[in-house]
Amino acid sequence: MTLPPALPRIPAGGTRRSLSAVVSRLGADAAVVERQLPFLLLYLIALLTLSIPAVVVSIPWAVGASAGVAVLIAVLARFAPWSDGPEWAQDVLPALQMVAIALLRAGTGGIGSMYTTMIFLPVLALAAQRGRRGVVVATVGVALVILVPAALDPGASLDALVLLRSFFVGLVAFVVAFTAHEVTERLRARTEAVAEMRDREQELLERVRADAFELARVADSRRASRDQLVSIIDSATQQAIIATDATGLVEVFNAGAERLLGFPQGEVVGKLRITDLDARFDAVDGAPGVRAAGSAAARLLESILTPDGTGGAARDRAYRRRDGSEVTVQLAVTRRLDVDGTVAGYVVVATDVTAEREASRLKDEFVSLVSHELRTPLTSVLGYLELLLDGTDDLTEEQRSYLTVIERNARRQLRLVGDLLLTAQVDAGTFAISPRPIDLADVVRGSATSMGPVAEQAGVALTTSITPAPVVADPGRLAQVVDNLVSNAVKFTPAGGQVHLEVGPTVDGGASLAVRDSGIGIAPDELQDLTKRFFRATSATRRAIPGVGLGLAIARAVVDAHGGVLDVESTLGEGTTFVVTLPAAPPDAPA
Repeated sequence: MTLPPALPRIPAGGTRRSLSAVVSRLGADAAVVERQLPFLLLYLIALLTLSIPAVVVSIPWAVGASAGVAVLIAVLARFAPWSDGPEWAQDVLPALQMVAIALLRAGTGGIGSMYTTMIFLPVLALAAQRGRRGVVVATVGVALVILVPAALDPGASLDALVLLRSFFVGLVAFVVAFTAHEVTERLRARTEAVAEMRDREQELLERVRADAFELARVADSRRASRDQLVSIIDSATQQAIIATDATGLVEVFNAGAERLLGFPQGEVVGKLRITDLDARFDAVDGAPGVRAAGSAAARLLESILTPDGTGGAARDRAYRRRDGSEVTVQLAVTRRLDVDGTVAGYVVVATDVTAEREASRLKDEFVSLVSHELRTPLTSVLGYLELLLDGTDDLTEEQRSYLTVIERNARRQLRLVGDLLLTAQVDAGTFAISPRPIDLADVVRGSATSMGPVAEQAGVALTTSITPAPVVADPGRLAQVVDNLVSNAVKFTPAGGQVHLEVGPTVDGGASLAVRDSGIGIAPDELQDLTKRFFRATSATRRAIPGVGLGLAIARAVVDAHGGVLDVESTLGEGTTFVVTLPAAPPDAPA
């Protein structure tokens, strides 16, 4: 008897680990090859048993065809692209196994062949596939495996016993396949659940590691930031700097704060809140019992912040020294934000302004006192001058000219005293206006008429562009604003220059006045101080142009009282433009 061609040599005798190591080198479809190895190994053993004399090969070509199918299975498992194929392609190799078994049974005795039990290997392989398609294929395949030998053996016939045998074995195969399929599906579901839980666990572990790393980074960042802040604060010895936590508890108290308030660091840091240093905290914030409340300290610090919370707005507070005396400090408070955006604390910069505030108070009192003391005698002097000039006694031209000079200077001094009183009223908060419906154009015309001779004498062309602009305002105060702006424009414009007045309504129903000159201009860095009291631009002081620096301060105060805006644009050596914008009259304004 001639045996069929031998199958490819497969390593045998090793452990499962060594077998898996061999197939793992076969590429992406190594799992397919690994699943065929048990059948191919068992089939090789079956071929070897054919050499036993007791085993009769009745149809040699059927055995050879069976061996060829086995070789085909090995080749397809190794070289076919199973990973790219459809899902049903996984049923091809188990079906070919059934073909090989059917041919082997037909060539070794048919119904009495001892190799029938090999049929359960492909049955289990098909049952392990996803879906119940494999169960159907296994059942039909087993029935055909039982029938094929009878069909190929000329001496056999398909009698009722063969059909019954085929049906019963197919039924057994169905039960085995169905049971194996259900068990496999459950195991697969549990395996996938375990894998999912493992992936989830790994994901959570990675997240915990990332959070731990981020937490460590944040802690290091906070520690470094705090050390840097403390180092910077401690190095500032000329400025009082106090850093607190989010509740207002003092964490840093630098040398400048020690010198200003007289407290050593040991008595303040970690023991006092910022409110304990505030001499007026009880009176401002209510009950004395809340002095130690961190939330109250935080509210106090927040109240000093600018509306956007990004920087400190300077504000005066009274602080208590260690000896019980009080000092006026100007505070600037800034938030310290944590990396997550929460408030980590506050930095308070305190500047001693006691001397400045006292000097300002004395200056205000002096201005008010001098203004009142000068106003009464000047009014009396002007009254007697009017009596002399309008009296019945004849005056010589020389006497009349002397009296006119005295009157002009007295009125100038009276205007100066009036300006000083007005600024004192603004500072004291007692400045008031009496608005009524007027036309800003009429006010501007009157000012242009009165300033015409002055401009003509100075050699300055005074032109106007006037459009009716009704507003609700105080005509006397607005006339003061226009006179000051026009007077300044004429005063700071050299001979041959031009001053132009333009007035008209705005799109929102208000009024606008622009005073443009071609004068000496103002330096850009001085524009923000232009409306401060007693401030005079460098371009004016260099040319010895007379003035005390009150006109623009008064103009700003009057415009602000009307709810308007005073803007200025200037180019040094080319000219200046002042723009007054007044708002529309409110609906309840007097008609």
